[in-house]
Amino acid sequence: MSLQEVAGATYGPYSLRISPEKVAEYVAATGDEPDRWVEHAPPSFAGALLFVAAPHFLRDPRVRPYTGVLVHVDQSFTWHTPLGVGTEILVTGSVDQVRERSGRFFVSFTVTVETDDGDRLLDAAATFLMGEGTAQEGAPDDPEPAVWRRELNDLPSPQPWPGVNPLPGLSKSASRLDLVKYAAASGDYNPIHFDHDSARAAGLPGIVVHGLLMAAWAMQAAGAVSGRPDPIAHTKLRFRNPLRPAVQATVSGMVGDVAPDEEDAQVKLKVSSPDQDLVTGVCVVRLSG
Repeated sequence: MSLQEVAGATYGPYSLRISPEKVAEYVAATGDEPDRWVEHAPPSFAGALLFVAAPHFLRDPRVRPYTGVLVHVDQSFTWHTPLGVGTEILVTGSVDQVRERSGRFFVSFTVTVETDDGDRLLDAAATFLMGEGTAQEGAPDDPEPAVWRRELNDLPSPQPWPGVNPLPGLSKSASRLDLVKYAAASGDYNPIHFDHDSARAAGLPGIVVHGLLMAAWAMQAAGAVSGRPDPIAHTKLRFRNPLRPAVQATVSGMVGDVAPDEEDAQVKLKVSSPDQDLVTGVCVVRLSG
């Protein structure tokens, strides 16, 4: 069988309540502002909603043989309304397309999030690179840092627009323990984020930080521009290079030209380490309303 046979498959809907406990756990795991996200979940909580449905796809017996290599390539989210704490939701995942290239598969996986009444809250679209995993001979094999070791990890602070441009940078880092906490808060238990051998089998030098955790850092910088409970309307992010635990990363952003009567702004974002770009993308930020 080929992984292409699951194209068109649907998983769900799965019912869930956006509970205050789960939101608080997620905010702590991503290093976001705890005082801001009490009545609403932060925009990046969309990553946790994506992984309400994604594990059912990844555990599908037809899919499981192709998860030896599992890499998040890119991600987009569109928010239609704020993610209110206490909201009862339904999450549905679908495999839109599967493309094969040189024995690897690019899977387009989409998720919709609705209320029990059918109101659309969120649309998500991810691309996963998948395939059978085998350790690559000659690939770097880095030692793992101490489980608690990390560098600076700034909390975001409000930067209401009009304000400083480019945006003040955020210094971010994650320890191996932080990655376990993020996995628990988000549901993303890809073993490349906590098991050295699995990371090596996927061709990596060792455990790497979740792409969606780095995406959360980027969205924190963008969301600081607006004081709304739904500060981001849309984002599209590309995961370019992995980040190792305890390595310092920096989030930077630039707000595009905003006319006086415009209510949205485009923010170009980048998460980078000292020697390479890790995540790049654009957010459309709601400035007023």
